[in-house]
Formats: sequence, C-alpha cells, structure tokens
Amino acid sequence: MSLDPQLPICGGEPFEQADHPITYLHFHPCLELGYCYAGSGVFAIGEKILPFKAGDVSFINPTEVHLARSTPGSRSQWAWVFLDPLRLVPLPAGEAKVLDPTTLAGASFNNLIPGDRFPAIARNVLRLIEELRARRADAAPALRALVWELMVLVQRHAPELGAATAPPLGDYRRLAPALAFIAKNYAAPIAIGPLARRCGLSEPHFRRLFGRTMSRSPAAYWHDLRLRMASSLLRTTDLSVLEISQTVGYSTLSSFNRQFSAAFACAPRVWRRRDAG
Repeated sequence: MSLDPQLPICGGEPFEQADHPITYLHFHPCLELGYCYAGSGVFAIGEKILPFKAGDVSFINPTEVHLARSTPGSRSQWAWVFLDPLRLVPLPAGEAKVLDPTTLAGASFNNLIPGDRFPAIARNVLRLIEELRARRADAAPALRALVWELMVLVQRHAPELGAATAPPLGDYRRLAPALAFIAKNYAAPIAIGPLARRCGLSEPHFRRLFGRTMSRSPAAYWHDLRLRMASSLLRTTDLSVLEISQTVGYSTLSSFNRQFSAAFACAPRVWRRRDAG
C-alpha cells in the first residue's frame, strides 16, 4: 500500500467481513485503524487471539501480522484507515515520540480497544472516518489534528492496553500458511504433520518455531482460537451453549464446558450472564 507523501492517510470506506476468514496473514507498511459498526468475531494478531464486537477500535501497527474472522453465520461491518502518523503530523523532534506507533504492539498489547471502556478513542476514530469520507477541501488540517489527538489518547492509555514491542515479522511469515489454515478450519481437528508441510518445515522444527513465536504449542493455539470464537458467540448470539460448542468443533458439551471453564475461570453460562451485565 502506497500513501500520498503529502497527506499520508487514506481509507474510511465501509467494509463487510463475512464469517470466512481472510485466508492469509498480512501486514501493512503503516498504521491500520479500524472501527467495527456491527457484528462480532475474532482477530488473530501475531500470537494473540482477540475477540471483537460492535463499537470496538482496532489499532494494528506495521510490525504485527494479522487476519480476521466474523462469528459463524454472521457478517461484521468495518471501516479502515491507513496512515503514517509521524509523516502526517509535523511535530518538533522532542514531541514526535507520541506519534510513534511501534511501541503499541507486542504479546501483551490489546489491539482491540473497547469503545465502551475508551469512548474518547472511539469517538476520535469515528470523526476521523467521517472526515475522510467527506473529502472536504480543508480536510488536511482536520485530519492532522484528529490523528495527533488519537495518538495522545492511545499513548496515554498504553499502560492499560499493555503496550510493548512486537517481535520480528520473519517468524510469523514462516508460520503464516499454518496459522491461516488453522483460522479457516478451527472447528476441525489439526495434525502437526500437514501444518509443518504447509510451512516447508520438519515437524520438530515447526514445533520449536511455533512455540518460540506464538508462546504456546500448535494445539494450545488451536484450542485458544476455538474458545475465543465461542466467547464471541456467547456474547453476541442467542445460540445455546450446546449449539456453540458444536459450532466451534467440540464433540461433547462436557469437554467444551471443562476447557472453557479452565480458560475463563467460569462456566460458559456464567460468563454469558457476567458479560451481559
């Protein structure tokens, strides 16, 4: 993606994400912002699996590979903005650090910013999208002011969002075929051999690389993805717990309840009531 050097920001158009995933891990050479208008699902961002819902803001910097999937049987509606804050907003060198998104990443950083917890960030991104769509003649100073404000807000809340530094892209790229396959087929059992072959690696090498890069085994990542998708279904649908367990690939309700309780420290029904309250 190439940004205009005079005004390095673009996007804002509506986008609909179906329940099939983006089938490849990708990254952008710039900051990617998103606003979810409707729907729910999960993002896989680096080693993280993060549920999203309507009202959430996504904040994904150039160092993090990612893909997304809506909850089964649904479509989510987004708008995306691509930008380079450092080039867009001219600040003195001593103040420009606030515009650097590269520290807003890493295993502990929550790239999905809940709009209900951080309403000022959500409002800012909505204003940014509206300004891009309006295409006014005097848009440039308004866009620069909004991006400056946004970066101050996100940096201010960085400790709450878990800001850190993302690992290098290289290992994620080597694992991308396996990660994309798991995201597309998470409801079916996985086998290490085919995943390793998709990446052109031996099974031992694949296991080591996966563990080092994703901070868990392939099986643990697969289980995590299924449970995060289940949590999204519990939050946003009226499906029964049994129907949700079957949708995400569990053969028995008892197995689903046991693994969900281990991951979320409560039973699915309790989690649904707690999240709704």
